[in-house]
Amino acid sequence: MKRFWILIPLLFLTLSLFPSEQVGAQPVHFSPNFTALDLITEVNNLRAVEKLPFYTINPILMDIAQAHAEYIAGAGVMTHFDVTGNPPFQRAITAGYSVAGDLSQGGLFFENLASTTSLTASGVVDIWQADPEDLQTMISADLQDVGAGFAVAGGVTYYVLNAGTKTNDLSTGTPSGTQPVGMAVNTPMADGTVYHLVQADEGLWGIARNYNTTIEDLKLLNGLSTDEIFEGQKLLVRKPEVKTATPTVAATATFGIPTSTATHPVTPTLTSTATPLPVSPTSPQSGGMIVGVIVLGALIAAGIGSWLGSKKSA
Repeated sequence: MKRFWILIPLLFLTLSLFPSEQVGAQPVHFSPNFTALDLITEVNNLRAVEKLPFYTINPILMDIAQAHAEYIAGAGVMTHFDVTGNPPFQRAITAGYSVAGDLSQGGLFFENLASTTSLTASGVVDIWQADPEDLQTMISADLQDVGAGFAVAGGVTYYVLNAGTKTNDLSTGTPSGTQPVGMAVNTPMADGTVYHLVQADEGLWGIARNYNTTIEDLKLLNGLSTDEIFEGQKLLVRKPEVKTATPTVAATATFGIPTSTATHPVTPTLTSTATPLPVSPTSPQSGGMIVGVIVLGALIAAGIGSWLGSKKSA
């Protein structure tokens, strides 16, 4: 029996040596187990089903797709515009890819975006197939080149697919940096305020460039959370000019010869006032003595009363 009690501490000691599953558990952040090339392979497989030629991987499109994936992952927002307000086709032109088509309408260049926590390459393509515009990016007969990129932030993976057609003759489209044809620029009001009435097929990027401002400023002025605007919408482009008044300091000048009047010194008159003698305050000790005397008197009176009472009873 004594041996049994000796074994109990040994048993607890042995159990304490086992590793704790809860302590050893670590948070796992998802990262895709496929590359951007796998995503392009799935897109080309879809094109094969549609009996379309494969997209050609273009290094410029790979670079801009990867750069935009890293941007939206860092910003945590799904947008086709970069930090400077450039749309997809403009980023491609800036990087050296000569986009074909009518650049006033974005040219022959398209972009798909997606963000998920855990999907395969085919799963991302399935998401894009559910949207008509994203599907057209993958199966368009007018597009030839492709690029893809992805980035991970906070356990969420962001995917970008760019597809386009390039040309060596930019005369077929609007030169880089120009605006959509027919966009009217409104003149400032009397106080400097500028409004723009959105017309059909106009976007924030074109309006921002036309008024020499940025997309972010337009969104801030109009309280927009996305880049989406509507025909007939009235946008505030520029606030009224606030003029700050400059304070004027008034200077007073005195001309002529100043005159002074001599002032005779006044002899002070000494007046003596009787100062009352200070009365010494009652100290705590004196107060305590008074209280003691009162208590003592009360005790003596109580004693006498008690003695008299005992005498009467006797």
